Formats: sequence, C-alpha cells, structure tokens
Amino acid sequence: MKYRCLIADDEPPARKLLSDYVSKIGNLELAGVCSNGVEVVEFLSENTVDILLLDIRMPLMTGMEILNDLPERPLTILVTAYEEYALKGYELDVIDYLMKPVPFERFQKAIDKAIEYLAVQVAADDNSEKPDYFFIKTDTRIVKFMFAEVSAIEAQREYIKIIAGSRKVMSLVSLTSIANVLPPDFVRIHRSYIINMRHIDEVQSNEVVIGKEIYPISRNYREVFFEKLGDRKLL
Repeated sequence: MKYRCLIADDEPPARKLLSDYVSKIGNLELAGVCSNGVEVVEFLSENTVDILLLDIRMPLMTGMEILNDLPERPLTILVTAYEEYALKGYELDVIDYLMKPVPFERFQKAIDKAIEYLAVQVAADDNSEKPDYFFIKTDTRIVKFMFAEVSAIEAQREYIKIIAGSRKVMSLVSLTSIANVLPPDFVRIHRSYIINMRHIDEVQSNEVVIGKEIYPISRNYREVFFEKLGDRKLL
C-alpha cells in the first residue's frame, strides 16, 4: 500500500532533501510540495494525504496555525530547526518532531512510526469483531490491558499514561493515536485527557470525578462529552 505524503517548507533545500527522502521509501508517495501556509491549507481542502511533513516557521501561516485551523488533520510530522515548539507540537498530537538537518535514518524512523499507526487504524476499521483488550509498548515491555479496566488516559508531553486501578503505565504514543482505536466507552474531554465513561463517579460542572481523581472538561470537547453523557442518562 502507498501512503500519500505532503511536504510543506519555505526553504528550497529542505523541500528537495525531504523529496529525496520520500523517493527512497517504497510505500511512500509524494502527493505535493508547498512553500507557505496558505498553499498547505488550499492543497488539503482539495486533496487527501496520509502524512504531512510540516515546517513551523513559514510565510503567511505558521505550521502551528495550520494545525489549529485544519478541521481534519493528516498525521503530522513536524520538521523544524526550532526545538522550542516540541511541547506545543505534541499538544497538537503530532506523531513525531524532527530537528533540521534531519538524517535519513531519523526520517525513516518517523515514517515507520506514522505508517505503523496508519496500519493500526485500517485494521481497526476493518475488524467487525474487535477484541476486548489491547497491548501497549513501554520502554522495555509490552503490557496487556482490558479496555474495561482502563479508567483514564493522560497525555504527558510525547508520552501517554494509562491508568487502570493501581496500574499506571507510560508509553511513547500520542493521545490522538490511541484515541482512534479506543471503543465507544472512551471519550476525550480535554486535549490532555481521555476518560472511560464506565468509570465516572460524578460530573461536576466542568469536571469529571473518577475515584479520587478529578479531570477537567475543556470547552473544545464539552459538547461532545455531554451529548454522550445525555445518551446514557436514565432520567
């Protein structure tokens, strides 16, 4: 399977380097090249891509402005010379953050990570009978969880923390990556939190209480959460 890729960078040498890298990866197809933020938005309004290789400091619109404005974001890898945007990038659920100049081996690793995630999405969509458990990779182990036992998942920079009773496991995965393969009982209530509705003890104004933990409901996710909550109310 070929995955379509869009390059967005205002520097010609960077565009050429990334184009050369893309051509070396057999299951990657270059869908287009953009030199400023407006071109990116216009291209994505008319075309679908799987992976966006996005610079941050570009004319007309920055990479961050693009990610904030896009209603549907492709899986994004930030490629930049500025390390200070790393935290903000992970808050916007980018799959990886590459520092210029990017060695091919590091580029390959980021693409492999993105394609692995895309393959998981396809498998999840194709599977009519989904298992009631999942495996998550830590630094040294692969840990099994039952979906039903997980009460919440928290974003912690480029990591997530999965909370299941007394078990708390960290994994190098973005919150959006795992959100897309979770069953319907899970709902995102904040850019940093996903909760399992089966574990909710109380909802207090703009907060969800699960045991001794209190999770904030942000404005961006409030409507979807309360719609789901309303569907499950008895009276």
